[in-house]
Amino acid sequence: MTAKAGTRSGTHEPGHKPRLGVSTCLLGENVRYDGKEKSDPLLLKAFADHVEWVPVCPEVECGMTVPRDPMHLAGDPSSPRLVTTATGDDQTERMRTWVRSRLDDLAREDLWGFVLKSNSPSCGTRAVPVLDARGAKTGEVAGLFAAAVGERFPLLPVADERSLRDAAEWDGFIERLFCLKRYRDSTRPRRSRESLVAFHAAHELQLMAHGPGVLRKMGELVAHSKELPLEELSVRYEELLRTAMELAATPAKNADVLLHALGLLERYLSPDERQEALALIEEYRGANAPLSLPVTLLGHHIGKYGVEYLDSQSYFDPHPVAFRLRERS
Repeated sequence: MTAKAGTRSGTHEPGHKPRLGVSTCLLGENVRYDGKEKSDPLLLKAFADHVEWVPVCPEVECGMTVPRDPMHLAGDPSSPRLVTTATGDDQTERMRTWVRSRLDDLAREDLWGFVLKSNSPSCGTRAVPVLDARGAKTGEVAGLFAAAVGERFPLLPVADERSLRDAAEWDGFIERLFCLKRYRDSTRPRRSRESLVAFHAAHELQLMAHGPGVLRKMGELVAHSKELPLEELSVRYEELLRTAMELAATPAKNADVLLHALGLLERYLSPDERQEALALIEEYRGANAPLSLPVTLLGHHIGKYGVEYLDSQSYFDPHPVAFRLRERS
């Protein structure tokens, strides 16, 4: 990125790795019910040494043995029980007691997010089947630990290893990691209206790329920030921030953001420069060019002409290059 150095110096901290909670089995530890190794080479290769893992295995850490009877979720999908498949022994309260204690520990770990094991009755992030007494599926939910993580840490991105094999899912997860970490850092050591307004101003284009409708609501909230108690303002803003960042940044929305940025640059550009940028944006919109090309070109112009508002935008530098250059296979 060639925009002015220093303006976004707080976006990434050199040497400061994201700390991610992770299902221990994905790292290759033999903690699964059958005692078999179940590492995920693609996951480990993708993150390489760019993150610091904080491993968690709900079953083993709550006192279950390796090997052990397999388990599944049963009963009412709105309040599922964790039971052994062969004998029907109910392990729910044992798991919930451990979860409450472990989440207190994890709250002190300064985690950025979680990568959990798909389909697990404890760690599955979505679509874990709930079975009735006859083994028929009555619904799909998150595993007990994954659901508790989402309730306790609503601003932390959570994904499973299977979803991260998809390029769009990967990009979305990494972008949420860094955006929401910047938000949390902006509220330290304590929240203030000024820090929230500054965060919002620096992330307008990034939020526009995900949810332009949500951005409008956020803008209205920020505009009336002095009329609300700080706690209410923060809660409402965080809900909207999470909602916006969970929406996909589609080619159409990205192209609209790029055109908006081009409009702000237009007074500085020659006709040829403007036409080159416009053509590249439309090539991207039509799936004939990657997003990195128009972003890099506009970034060059932002740095060259010193456009302060655009240079402050996280959209043009959302996360370190190591995560953008992930090898996908």
